[in-house]
Amino acid sequence: MKTHSIGFRLAAWYFAVFAVGLTVFSIAAWFAMRASVYHAIDDELRDRVRGVTRFMENQISSLSVPEIRDEFREHSVLGPGGDLFQVCDEEGQWLYRSVPLENANVAIAKPASLRASRFDSLQIERHRLRFYSQRIVVNGKPYTVQVAALMNEAFEALDRFRLILLFVTPILLVLASAGGYWLSTRALAPVDDIAHAAQRISIENLEERLTVPATGDQLQRLSETLNAMLSRLELSVRRMKQFTADASHELRAPVSLIRTTAELAVRGGRTDHEYHEDMVQILAEAERTSRLIDSLLLLARADAGEDGMQRELTDVVSSAREAVERGRALANERGIELSSELSGSPTIMLGDGDALRRLVFILIDNAIKYNTPGGSVRVRVCIEDGSAVCSVRDSGIGIALEDQAHIFDRFWRADKVRSRGEGGAGLGLSIARWIVERHQGTIEVTSHLGRSTTFTVKLPLIQVPTQEA
Repeated sequence: MKTHSIGFRLAAWYFAVFAVGLTVFSIAAWFAMRASVYHAIDDELRDRVRGVTRFMENQISSLSVPEIRDEFREHSVLGPGGDLFQVCDEEGQWLYRSVPLENANVAIAKPASLRASRFDSLQIERHRLRFYSQRIVVNGKPYTVQVAALMNEAFEALDRFRLILLFVTPILLVLASAGGYWLSTRALAPVDDIAHAAQRISIENLEERLTVPATGDQLQRLSETLNAMLSRLELSVRRMKQFTADASHELRAPVSLIRTTAELAVRGGRTDHEYHEDMVQILAEAERTSRLIDSLLLLARADAGEDGMQRELTDVVSSAREAVERGRALANERGIELSSELSGSPTIMLGDGDALRRLVFILIDNAIKYNTPGGSVRVRVCIEDGSAVCSVRDSGIGIALEDQAHIFDRFWRADKVRSRGEGGAGLGLSIARWIVERHQGTIEVTSHLGRSTTFTVKLPLIQVPTQEA
C-alpha cells in the first residue's frame, strides 16, 4: 500500500473540509438569496393589496360597478406592479379583472373559501408569476383581492447567482487546496530538517545536537525533546563504555594474578608450603573474581529490567539483624566494635528479604573497611512517619565533600576512601542504591572528613494488622 507524505495528507484533508464547507456555504447563500427575493416580492404584494383595500374603502360606496372597474383600471395602471390583479365579491362576481389574468383564465377563490391569505407561484405563457390572495371586508361585504408580480427577472438573477457559485466554487477550491499544500509543505520543512539532522547523528557523534528553532511552538518542543533524548543516550553510552572499561580493568588484575601464580606453581621446584600459599592466593583471587562477576551480572540484569526480586511481606528488622550477625565476624577480625539498635515494632514492607539483607551488609561492610583501628560501627533501625529508617554510622576516615556526589557511581573510588587493596571493586554502593530504588526508598550520606560517615536509608512500610504482623 502506497503511503503519502504528511503534507499531501494535510492538503487532502484541507481540500475535503474546505470542499464541504464551501458547498454548504454556496447552498446556504443561494437559498438565502432566494428567500430574500421572495421576501421582497411578498412585501410588495402585501402593500399592493393594502392599496387596493384603501381604494375600495374610499370609492366603492359611491360608484357603480362599471365606474368601479374604470377606477380599478386607472388605479392598476398608475399603481405599482402594473395591471396584474383581480377582485371578486362573495358570489364570485368580478369587480375587476386584469386583461392578462383574464386571458390566462386565472382562477380566484371566493371569500368564503379563503381563510385569510395565501401565496402561490404559477407559470403563465412562459412567465413566472407570484400570486398573493387575501380576503378583505369593505362596508360589511367580503371580497377576494388577488395581486401578482412577474418573477422573470428575479429568477434570472437567481440563475446568474447559481452559475457564479458553480463557476467560482471549484476555482476557489483548487486555489485554496494548492495554497494549503504549499503552506503545509512550508510548515513541515523544519520537520524535514530535524529528520535529516537526526539521520546524521550516530553512536560515534552523539555529542551533536539538533538546532532548536526559537518559535515557541511544537517544533521547538520536539527539537528540545529530541536533544534531551540524545543527551540521555549519550550519557547511557558513555556509562556503558566506562562500565565495560572498568569491568575489564577490574577483571584483568585478579586474572593476571591467578595466571602468574599458577605458572609459578606449574614450573615446579617449590615447597609444599609454597604450593599451599599459591593455592590459597589463587582461591582468594578466584573468590574475589566470582564476587565481582556476580555483582556485574546483577547490575547487568538490573539495567535490562530483570531484577528477579521477590515481592512479599518482609520484616526490615529481621533482614538488618541477619546482616549485623554476618558482619560481626568481619568487625571482630578488624578490631571494630559493631553495635545495633533495632526497633521492637513490626517493620513490614513489600520487598525482597535477601536484597534488603544485602543492602544493610553492604553498608556495614563499607563502614568496617574504611574505619580506623579500634573504631566503631552503629546500626540503627526505627520507624519514622510510616517509613523504616535504617542508618549505619561509623567513626572512620570520612568522605570528602567533592567525592560524595560520586560514591554511588559504578567502579568509582577516591584515593582516600577506596582501594583495590581493601578488596572492593567500587560496585557495592551502586548495588545498594539500586536495591533502595527498587523498593521505592531513598538513600543519603552524611560525612565529616576524618571523623565519621552515616548512610541513611528510608523504606516505605505497609499497614498490616498486629496479629498478622
